[in-house]
Formats: sequence, structure tokens, C-alpha cells
Amino acid sequence: MAEEEPDYMSAEFLEQCVGKDDVRPGLLFSHSSKRQAQMEKKKCVRDGTNQHRFKSIKKVQEERLEEGLSTAISQNNKGFSMLQKMGYKPGTSLGKESQGRLEPVAVEVKSDRMGLGWQQMITDHRRKIQERKQQKQHKQKLETDPEKFRERLCNQRQEKFLQRDLMKSQRVCHQLDSKQNLDEPVESWFWPPYILKGAEEENQEGEEEEEEECEFEPQEQLNILTAYLRSNYFYCIWCGTVHDDERDLKQNCPGPTRADHDD
Repeated sequence: MAEEEPDYMSAEFLEQCVGKDDVRPGLLFSHSSKRQAQMEKKKCVRDGTNQHRFKSIKKVQEERLEEGLSTAISQNNKGFSMLQKMGYKPGTSLGKESQGRLEPVAVEVKSDRMGLGWQQMITDHRRKIQERKQQKQHKQKLETDPEKFRERLCNQRQEKFLQRDLMKSQRVCHQLDSKQNLDEPVESWFWPPYILKGAEEENQEGEEEEEEECEFEPQEQLNILTAYLRSNYFYCIWCGTVHDDERDLKQNCPGPTRADHDD
């Protein structure tokens, strides 16, 4: 005889599948489980209603504190009565000539658990981060600006020309001074650095060398050095020629700068 198939819709079969304590919707098959689920649902609704109706202790304390700080001192206060006996009138400033404060010093309540000074440190740190972001955005804006990009390229090109002209002037000055049997330059930067360094190594072996900073900017060095070459040797680095005399230099040289020769 074949076994009888179980009733898949019976309460006994559900108990075997999900257990007696499962109270999910659609699986409440006993009166006690339904009653318990209804009570829990009513409790959730009641708690939600009470939460909106009644304020929390923290909220009540904050409101009372704010109310106390915003309420003026009553005349029953002992300190206030002492001030009145000394001539103070409500609504006036303190001091003999009424130059003092009109309102009491405001009370700043510390509601967090952080140590003193930490709030300012956090504020300063966030301000520095914001400044770095703004500087980065400004830099990116300059890099993408066509006018600023062309200006930067122009400045870089001018700096290259300046360094090249200065090095050429130093080499020419060393050559012309050597022909005049000069053992050292008029100024240390009139000659190329590698020549002076080699001479100092020969004269001061084993001694520590301190680099001497020049008091003139590269552009000023070039102006002074080219003026020296023009006045002493009638030489122009942009013409590349040693002129016969000062008159020949003035007549055949466009001018004492690179811009004069570019026109």
C-alpha cells in the first residue's frame, strides 16, 4: 500500500518547514503567534507616536539652557540689586561715563567631549586644506589659460637668451682680458665660473671653498659686463665684432641691448 502524501497546506507541515517561532507575514498559523505579532505592531506605533509627542531629555535640556541664557537677569537677583544700589540703570552701559559693555559677556556652552583647543586646530587644518585646494585650482586655471601660457613661454625664452648672452660675454671678457695680460677679472663674475674654479683649485689645494653669492641679478650682470666690453675693448657681443674705436662702435652698432639688434 502506497504511503499517503502529506498535506502541504496543513499547520503540521508548516511547523516542520519553518518552526513554531517564525512570525513572518503570511506564516502566522496559530492564534498566539498572531496575537503576539499584533501586540508588537501596536507597540511600535505607540512608541513612534510618543517619540513625536514627547521630547528627549537632551532636547529639553538644550531648550532650557537656551531659554536661561536668553532671559535677562531679574530684579530679584542679588547681584543685579547690588548694581542698582550703586547707580546702575537697566539698559545703560557700565562705567562712570557709560563707556562699558551694554550686554553681559555671552556664554559659550561646550557641548562636545573634545579637549579645549581642538576645535580651533580642526578649523585651522580645514582652512589650510581649503587654501591648498584654491591654490591648486588657480594654478590649473593659469596652466589652461592661453594668455598665461604664452606669457610663461615668452619668459622662459627670454631667460634662455639672457643666460646664453651672459655666458658668451664672460668667455669673450676672459679672452680679451687675457690678451691684456690680466691674471684675474675686474669682478669675479666677469669670467666664466669654471675658469675661476680651476685657478682656485690650483692655488688652494685642500682648503674648503665657500661659494660667494653675487649681489647682482643676471640681467644686471649682463648690462654691466657688456658696458665693460664696449668701453674697454669696443666689443659688442650681438655684433660679434671688435670695432676700431668708440666712433666706429656708435656708427656701426645698433645699440647696447639684444632688442636693438633684433629690430
